[in-house]
Amino acid sequence: MKHKLLTAVASASVLLPFAGLPQGFDITTFDPTSAGPWSQPGRTTLLVPKVGNGAVNLDGNVTAAEYGGREATTVTPGDNAWILDWPEDRTWDSADDSSFSFRLAHDDENFYVGVIVKDEAVNSDDPNGSFWKDDSIEIVIDALGDRLDNNTDNSKDAYGGHCYLNFQGRFSAWDDAGGQISGTSWSTGVPWKYGATEDVYGVGKEVAGGWQLEVRFKKRLFEDPAAGNRLRNGYRMGFNIGLDDDDKQGPGTNGSGARSQDLEVQYFWANRQRPKGLTQEYLDGLSDEEKLTRNHLANLESGIDSNGRLSHGGTGDIIFGYDTPASGNILFVASDSVSPINADASLIALFEAKGYTVTRFNSTGSTPDALREAAQGKQLVFISESIGSTSVVDPAGDGTGVFSLKNTDVPVISFEAYMFDNADWTLRTPDGSNNFIDWGNSGRSEVDGLGIGDARDSIYIRNATHPITTGLSGKVKVYNELYSFTFGKPSADAEVLASLEADGSYPVLFVYEKGDKLVDGSTAPNKRIGLFYGQAANPTTNYAPDLNMLNDAGMALLLNTVAYAIGGGSKPTLSFARNGDRIVVTYGGGTLESADSVTGPWSGENAASPATFPTTGIRKFYRVRG
Repeated sequence: MKHKLLTAVASASVLLPFAGLPQGFDITTFDPTSAGPWSQPGRTTLLVPKVGNGAVNLDGNVTAAEYGGREATTVTPGDNAWILDWPEDRTWDSADDSSFSFRLAHDDENFYVGVIVKDEAVNSDDPNGSFWKDDSIEIVIDALGDRLDNNTDNSKDAYGGHCYLNFQGRFSAWDDAGGQISGTSWSTGVPWKYGATEDVYGVGKEVAGGWQLEVRFKKRLFEDPAAGNRLRNGYRMGFNIGLDDDDKQGPGTNGSGARSQDLEVQYFWANRQRPKGLTQEYLDGLSDEEKLTRNHLANLESGIDSNGRLSHGGTGDIIFGYDTPASGNILFVASDSVSPINADASLIALFEAKGYTVTRFNSTGSTPDALREAAQGKQLVFISESIGSTSVVDPAGDGTGVFSLKNTDVPVISFEAYMFDNADWTLRTPDGSNNFIDWGNSGRSEVDGLGIGDARDSIYIRNATHPITTGLSGKVKVYNELYSFTFGKPSADAEVLASLEADGSYPVLFVYEKGDKLVDGSTAPNKRIGLFYGQAANPTTNYAPDLNMLNDAGMALLLNTVAYAIGGGSKPTLSFARNGDRIVVTYGGGTLESADSVTGPWSGENAASPATFPTTGIRKFYRVRG
């Protein structure tokens, strides 16, 4: 009877974990239209660590310390690689024959890619423009993150595009002899050069068992002044990397001629399912109204094919680490900890980019005790809308169960509205059925009669002085497009920071502080925060949430909420001064509240600092709640 065992509609690219094939499998049996780790957002979304200027030494020796200390990403045919269905006589023996791992990093001016390749025969005997026939890596950059269904060899991207570097670090789009750009598949809008002190430079070398390569790209190759995109502080960019293997068995200067082609095998880290036909021309043909949502994507066929490996739509996502990192340990609760769906993969990478340590927890099939144990020692539990709402209650699966962490002294943020009542953040229904009045999701047909069943992009800030909402006031646009909002009506003790309606109804961002009374009269053991971020809402926005939906204000609210929950909000301050017959209250780092008695009840003062009050009348006490 309870809510939903599975929450928002997952996109067609949400897949079961791929069962790796045994070493030495026949790569000619690989189906290039198949789904697997290469198409799962959770497996193809990465943090790009921010490192110090000069930390990466371009010497062809890829070390973890240079690249932020994070674990490398390994790509192996028969395990997690998308494999090209050409040439017909393609061959692969084992991971030692061909496989690779890669690391990413960025500093103030540069983006770095480091590759370690296992390869039993190392070779390059073709000109730069044909490095795809040799031992080389291929890189695709969707600099603006538009995820269009294009072919970057033909689209002449002004920023980013498609390139190769052979195992020595030479660059496909550069004419070595002429010292000039060759071809139109790489950053055509930027006057760039290749060289040790120039915009692109690679250093590679053969090593025991294979080869290693490092390449540096100046960020200006990917930064469009008109778009204002900057590769830093949480910026999200499309990225793909693949490997070409030439074992000297085909034609060419060093080849034996035993095979029809130089290329033994080509495979990629990412080839995501994409809407075919999602081109700029298609978008230009839509009306302004159609562009406000993603419902028009339902008109396009989605799938995976060979073209996807070189398209913006087929790339994975990378998120750039912040210049000034935060700290804290977050337990991220989602429906799948291995291959997280919907916005989860991007949220995890964003939090890691911000500097937080994220531990993933799979709510599906878990037990209440397992969740409570996982929460111990964490500074925040963040609950995704992708969970089944009854997967975090005790008894598990019981629509009338109690939130498993109700009495756990750890801050909790949730944008899964359908567990708010189980946590007693909002009113319960006796039988555990959906309410859609005291909690729910806007944009759904069930709330249409309430006047909120339309897709929206804005909310109303109720307290502009709280650390979460600082700098924002009035009606604030938080989505780049129209979408739904999670809402819940908390108890009187909770502070409503934002609402769906101007009159304060349908709170979309609310905070219980430690010690506040929940709806059932129990006490919150720590911060409990309901977050506005929406989910699929039939019929208005029947598609999963995406991090790109959030604009700058929405992103600020998200990250401010996390920082505040962990303890990153400003330390509350409060001071008083007399000005004639008035008292001037200066405060910061929280919400100003007043009461007639020191024991309360306390109510918020909707007044910016410094606030002025009369000294006559009823005695008042003031406090700042951080």
